[in-house]
Amino acid sequence: MKKWALFILFTSFCQLISLAQSPFGNYFQDSLKPGHRISGKLDSVDVNLAYYQHTLPSDFNPFTFIFSYSDLNTSWLKPQVKRFSAIPHIAFEYSMGSRLDQFGKITYTQALDSNTFIQFDYIRRNNGGNLRNSSFERNTVQLGLMHRSKYYGTILDVSFYGNSNQFSNGLIGDSVRTDIPILLQEVEKQNAGNKTKELHIDWKNYISFTKDSLQKVGVILQPRLDIKNQRYFERDTVEKIYGFSNYDTINTYDYWELSSLKLNGGVFYKNRSFNIEAGLGARYWDYDNMLIHQDTTEVSGFAALDLNVKGYTLNALANYTFVGANGETKILADLKKSFRTNIFSVNAGFISQYPENYQRSYYGNTLAYNWGSKILSTRTTLKLNWNSKNRFVPFFLQAFMENNSKMPVFIQNRWRQDTLTSLNVLGVQAGFEYSFKKLLIQGRASYRESTGDLLPNWLISGRIAYNGGLFKAKKLKTVTGIEVGYISHYQLIDFVPQINTYSLLSTGQQFRDMMKLHFFTQFDLGYFRWFIRVENIEQTFVKPGNFEALGYPVTRLQFRFGVSWDFFN
Repeated sequence: MKKWALFILFTSFCQLISLAQSPFGNYFQDSLKPGHRISGKLDSVDVNLAYYQHTLPSDFNPFTFIFSYSDLNTSWLKPQVKRFSAIPHIAFEYSMGSRLDQFGKITYTQALDSNTFIQFDYIRRNNGGNLRNSSFERNTVQLGLMHRSKYYGTILDVSFYGNSNQFSNGLIGDSVRTDIPILLQEVEKQNAGNKTKELHIDWKNYISFTKDSLQKVGVILQPRLDIKNQRYFERDTVEKIYGFSNYDTINTYDYWELSSLKLNGGVFYKNRSFNIEAGLGARYWDYDNMLIHQDTTEVSGFAALDLNVKGYTLNALANYTFVGANGETKILADLKKSFRTNIFSVNAGFISQYPENYQRSYYGNTLAYNWGSKILSTRTTLKLNWNSKNRFVPFFLQAFMENNSKMPVFIQNRWRQDTLTSLNVLGVQAGFEYSFKKLLIQGRASYRESTGDLLPNWLISGRIAYNGGLFKAKKLKTVTGIEVGYISHYQLIDFVPQINTYSLLSTGQQFRDMMKLHFFTQFDLGYFRWFIRVENIEQTFVKPGNFEALGYPVTRLQFRFGVSWDFFN
């Protein structure tokens, strides 16, 4: 009874993540203005297009301020923000580096008619390898369609993600950096690899009982299909690789697949500033992994709220499961308020869930475990933001906290979930921007405390640049300067390629304190932009041998180049 009371109490304080725009919205707002650029602000094109190139084979990035421990376990699809535009828009961006890292993106946005909107995204990133025989290739395809009429509205999202990793064979000295010998975990063959694929189809439908466009009442129907699978392989006679085999003496083509079919149904009410929906959902999932097969039916309740009153914007979402994964709870909230040039926002979340099925049990040639007991783990998050857009010195302040209790972690070839597996991080960050004539100065500093010192305490960066036009007409704009930074030490962890996760067993090694130095220059000519970036200059004179994770060294000096193009019809 207490759990249901908690569920009802928090439905008004949770983030509505499934609706960026309601199909029965009382107004239509363009997400893309004529000044929109796919590469963002001109002063940071090199960062937006190039990203930080590291050698880690997953989404774990200790140099990102807002950090979640969920990134330790696997790499999955990152949904794109919904956008709608009455004016057709096509955009392209591409960047490459001398260390063979490439990133490309194509987006398409259009209104097919006054009530039908479409968006398409294709993202590709691949890395030829900072380590010999190691590389990855990631492809994301996403299609979104929204339609609304007097009595019916629909949002259809279709997305596919593929991630292919080729791992080094782990022999000492297997590196393009001869000064750093490495030994990767349990990968004996140079043709070892890991492949991940996933497909998502989400179709949300609104059927309204009212003709009035300012007030809608009706029902919701939302089917959803999710398929994820992962394969690991080392091709050779298994006895020659490991000396033993669990099921196959030819190769180690280990795999698992998780399929899920879900149907939500409920009611909704919407007026000019208030939108609420609630209902029930049923989900059936099936897990297959060689000799292991599991399936379960789950039933849950959901509620969501979208509120805009007197300048306050509240988005909310709640979900509680009472059949199958009994007790799983999700509560998310986002509150925002603007005061002239100041924007304040609070984001809070509480998630209680069982370990994923691929974490609870696994059977392969190289690794096998069966985790019979299920224990709920909890994640609590809080983010505070203050953005000031004053004319003199725009600045921002951020603070965030993440607490994970009984989180599944992988230690010594098995998963653990007990009181010792609590992972926490607490951080604060501040940044500013100052412009005077042609001079641009930007600075950012953050401090974090994390369990086991898995993250660097200090992240500091600053940019000083010339910001202005070139030649007499000043039509060619440029931002050219240097970027300096500092990253403090943290404990290195080990990557487990068979199941695409990190082991939290202490390695006794550290990332050493490091200064950073980059040069950048970027140009803007209408809708066309390009940049040149000389990255990691400090690697030419600092002491060699620094690692980002066990066996994965810091990237050496490299040149990066990128272009972007936006077209509005």
